[in-house]
Amino acid sequence: MTLRNIVQRPLRSGLTLVAVALAVCAVVSLVGIANGFKDSFLDYYQGAGVDLIVVRSGSVRSSTSTLDESLGDRIAMLDGVTDVIPGLSDIVSFTEVGLYVVPVSGLKPETQVIEAMEPVAGRRLLQSDKRAVMVGITLAETLGKKVGETLDIVEGEGYEIVGIYESFNVIQNGSLVVSIGELQRLMGREGEVSGFSIVTTDATDEALLERISADIEAMQPDLKARPTREHIESLSEIRLAVAMAWLTSMLATIIGSIGVLNTMLMSIQERTLEIGVLRAIGWTRKRIISMVLLESILLCLLGAILGITVALFLVSMLTHMPAVNGLIEGKIRTGIVMQGLLIAIVVGFLGGLLPALAASKMSPAEALRH
Repeated sequence: MTLRNIVQRPLRSGLTLVAVALAVCAVVSLVGIANGFKDSFLDYYQGAGVDLIVVRSGSVRSSTSTLDESLGDRIAMLDGVTDVIPGLSDIVSFTEVGLYVVPVSGLKPETQVIEAMEPVAGRRLLQSDKRAVMVGITLAETLGKKVGETLDIVEGEGYEIVGIYESFNVIQNGSLVVSIGELQRLMGREGEVSGFSIVTTDATDEALLERISADIEAMQPDLKARPTREHIESLSEIRLAVAMAWLTSMLATIIGSIGVLNTMLMSIQERTLEIGVLRAIGWTRKRIISMVLLESILLCLLGAILGITVALFLVSMLTHMPAVNGLIEGKIRTGIVMQGLLIAIVVGFLGGLLPALAASKMSPAEALRH
């Protein structure tokens, strides 16, 4: 009976499917992209073996943090610290190919972070290099650049491409890497860094990490040392992206719920005689409620499947657009898909509850007379 009621009203059922599909698509795609963005940052540091991140406290963005580069020597002397890698970050654009947000990292050559980048052509940066740049494989394909060619990082500042690298991380594959000294010169920040990546003797020893963090923060009142995951989750860019994704998704979910409520109310009105007959032959109120709720939830689950399919295709398509190439991970975690299905079930339950209660309260005599 539930399947028949859905199939017999194709237009109304189809419109409801679209409303639910849009809501679920918004949740899966937007939240999936935001979480993927966070995971990409996390992979960037964890893949290089970084255990702690040191930045200036109060800096809501990593690029706005400013520390004295000489601080790294003091941190390196702490017991349990095996390596201190200074870093500087900025954003550049290549408008000729539609790229407006290309991360450029200033790193110290011949360090653990650089070693994590595997060259597919050319070589890694060396400390002796001048005006040299490494280009991620995704960015190199988009720009159409090869090893040995010159790339203007900013207008009038040409750098020789010494290597094209491939990383496990999507952001790195769409980035540029130069020596920290060169980026300091380009940004006019000589002797300054955005922060330090700290490698310890044992990343699993929480007591060790807490002690090192406390020792670092005691050096200056404006320092903040956090474990990698905690640092990533505190970034304003990540928190804003996740918050906006959920806000947009919730608005779409509310609209979808109203659509389901309207469909089920109209369905109950059209089936007054049918419900009256069922009540007359002995169906209980509980059974009537179950039938209506089952129809509503099934309709929403079908819409969820459609929405998830569209979301997977949409995210995959976005990863191949030049404007976001190298910034969006082309996969969505299973947990986000399950959240989409759960939201569809909740929408189906809430959207069908009021019509189900209204249907169960019908008097058999009045329904048959209608």
